[in-house]
Amino acid sequence: MEYDINNLIGQIYKNGPSIGSAIHKIVNNSGIQRIGQIHRQISNVVKDSASQQFIHNLSAWAKQQGEIAPHMEQILDEMQNNGNYSEALKTIRYRQLLRLIVNSQKVEDRNLLNLINQEVFQKPILTYFEKIDLGTHFQKRKPLIEEAFQLYKHEFYAGCLTLLLSQFEGIITDYLIFKGVIVKNKNKYKKVSDGKDVVGLAAKIELAKDINENFKRLESFNFDNDQNIKFHSERNAILHGSNIANFNAERCFVVFIWIDSILGSIYTEEVTLKK
Repeated sequence: MEYDINNLIGQIYKNGPSIGSAIHKIVNNSGIQRIGQIHRQISNVVKDSASQQFIHNLSAWAKQQGEIAPHMEQILDEMQNNGNYSEALKTIRYRQLLRLIVNSQKVEDRNLLNLINQEVFQKPILTYFEKIDLGTHFQKRKPLIEEAFQLYKHEFYAGCLTLLLSQFEGIITDYLIFKGVIVKNKNKYKKVSDGKDVVGLAAKIELAKDINENFKRLESFNFDNDQNIKFHSERNAILHGSNIANFNAERCFVVFIWIDSILGSIYTEEVTLKK
């Protein structure tokens, strides 16, 4: 029988009284003096049908954890040993990986790259477009990210990656306009401070890092541990057509992770901290 991990964890922390607290209460009852009485009352707790069901569920959960552990260890090792996944180490939550493993019926699906196909990863990103108020242009990007998820699911990585990279720069542009750092003048973007043109992703990251810490990590990020392959240079090479070798799941995964990271930091700044 399969057991829902979230439900079982909820039982552990929310059901009252838990078997542990009931036993603790009995043992520490000043009115109980004899070992025999303590034994009998503990036995009554254990015989209770609700407690027995809880123990049964807890045993099933423990067994499932034992089955999950090797897959979790493999995924975490992969994240630590692949420099392209450096931001994933900072943004991916343990429960997301747990849900990935539990939801994957096939062993081969229990891999990090399949996380993108999970609702537990997609839903928070799509919700950001509803909760963050950067304007209607920003909100219209949501269906495009939904399309990117579908392209990834069906392994159309060329279409997915090009769409993601264009939207990634667009999100940063929306953010800088909202923050009053740049302004659109006809078909050009200019700095509000001095009127100079702002051209390209590298220039936008440079401006954004002064108002958001996550962009400092983005600026220093290298693909393939190569200092010559920055995020903006990879983006330019792909969208301008000179790089046709990296239309794969891993590259798409990395951009999805950075979109999640940037949107998460903007959400914290513009929603969470303003409540």
